[in-house]
Amino acid sequence: MNQRTTQSGFIMLTVLIMAFLLSFLGMVGAQLLISNARFNQYEGRSAEAMNVAEAGVNYYLWHLAHNPTDYKDGGTTPSTAPYGPYVHNSYDTDGNLLGSYTLYITPPSGGSTITTVKSIGQVPHFSGTRTILAQLGQPSFANYGLLSQSEVWFGSSEASNGPVMSNVGVHMDGVNNGTVSAGQKTYKPTSQFGGNGTTFHCGVWGSGGPSSQWKPVEVAPFNATPPNCTDPVSVVNFAQVSANLTTMKASAQSGGTYTAGSGSKGYSITLKSNGKYDRCKVTNETFSGSRATGITTSNCFSDLAAPANGVLFVDDNVWVSGTSFPGRITIVAATLGGTARSVNITSNLTYAAKDGSAAIGLIAQADVIVSDYAPNAVEIDAALLAQNGHVYSTGNAAAKTGTLTFYGAIATFLFWTWGYVNGSGTLVSGWGTTATNFDSNLIYAPPPQYPTTGNYSILNWREQLYNP
Repeated sequence: MNQRTTQSGFIMLTVLIMAFLLSFLGMVGAQLLISNARFNQYEGRSAEAMNVAEAGVNYYLWHLAHNPTDYKDGGTTPSTAPYGPYVHNSYDTDGNLLGSYTLYITPPSGGSTITTVKSIGQVPHFSGTRTILAQLGQPSFANYGLLSQSEVWFGSSEASNGPVMSNVGVHMDGVNNGTVSAGQKTYKPTSQFGGNGTTFHCGVWGSGGPSSQWKPVEVAPFNATPPNCTDPVSVVNFAQVSANLTTMKASAQSGGTYTAGSGSKGYSITLKSNGKYDRCKVTNETFSGSRATGITTSNCFSDLAAPANGVLFVDDNVWVSGTSFPGRITIVAATLGGTARSVNITSNLTYAAKDGSAAIGLIAQADVIVSDYAPNAVEIDAALLAQNGHVYSTGNAAAKTGTLTFYGAIATFLFWTWGYVNGSGTLVSGWGTTATNFDSNLIYAPPPQYPTTGNYSILNWREQLYNP
C-alpha cells in the first residue's frame, strides 16, 4: 500500500514538472514570436522611413531639373547654407500618407557643380528617422576621360583611363580602366577605326576589356546579323555648348575678364605660378612648309590678375602655356557668330598641385591643338573641349622622341590623336609615347562654368547613420 502511494506521488511530480516546462517553453516561444513580430514591424517601419527619405532626394532632383539655381525650395530663407529645413509629406500612388521628409540643401561652391541634399525620412509609429546624403549635379564635359562626337578606336597596345564615351561607337582592343559607352546601339565602323564600313558592330566592341564595363555590348544569341546588343546610353549634345559660350561671354564681361579681338592673329597667354598671367598680341605664326615653327608677339602685359569668377573669354585665337598654376580658370577662344577660334598649347601647361585645388579649362569653337613646335617632352594638365573640331596634334608636326603626359579630360567633336603612324606602324608625326590620366577631381569640381551635358542626376548617395 505504501509502495503504491509512493509511485503515485512520483508520477504526479513528474507530470507537474513536465507541465511547468511545457508552459515555460510556450511562454518563451510566444515571447520570441512577439519579439520577432515587433522586430519585423520595426524593420518595416525603418525601411519605410528610408523610402520616404529617398523620395525627398528624388523630389529635389526634380525641383532642380525645373529650377536649376533654386536651392531654397522655392522660398527665400534662410540666408545662409545649408538651406532648410523644408518639410514635405510623402504619399503613395493612391494618395495615402506614407510619412514626411525634411530637406537641407547645400548649394555648389568653389567651382563645383554639385548640390548636396540631406533628406530625413519619418513615418508614423516609428520613433526613429532615416537620413540620406546625396550629391546631385549636371555632369560636365569634363566628366569623361575621353568624350567624342565621332568614332573612337583604342589599339591593342593602348589603355583608356577614366570614362570613355562616343556618340557613335568605340572599337576597344586595349584595356579600359573605366566605363566605355556609346550613343548608338550598332554602327558600321570605318576602316580608319578598324572596321570595313559595311559590317555592323555593337556600339562598343573589340578584343579588349573588361567588357563588363561596356555599354552597349553584344549579348546572346551571339553572332547574329546585325549583332544583338544591349541598349546604348544617351548622346551628349555638343551643339548645346553654344549656349554655354554665350553665357560665359556675358559672365566674363560682368565678373571675369573679356578680351576683345586682337585685330591680328590672336593672343598668347602664359599662366604663372603666382596665380596671374601674362598676355601678348600674336602678330604672326611662322611656318616651315606646312609645319608651324613659332609665333611673333607684341604689346605684352605682365602679371595680369586672374578673372574674379574664373572665366577668361578671348574673342580670338589663343596660344597658351604655363607651369605650376595654382588657381582655377577657364579660357575660352570664341567669336560668337563669327570665325570659329582655336586654342594652341605651345609648351608645358601644369598645375601647382594635382589635388583638385587647381583646374584649367580650355574651350575652343574649333580645335584644341598641341602645337607643332611644342617640346619633345611635354606635360598638359587641363580639361580640353573642342566644340566643332579636334583635340589633337596636327599631322604636320615632326615625330617626337619624348613623352606627352596628359592629366585631365578631353571632349572633342572630331577625332582625337596625339600621333600618327604610317602603314608599317612607324611614327611619322606627333608623339608615339604618351601617358594619359583622367583627373577624377574634375567630376565634382570642373573648371569655372565649364559646360554641362544636360539634366541633373544623382551622382552618389549614402545613408548618414549618425549626426557627427
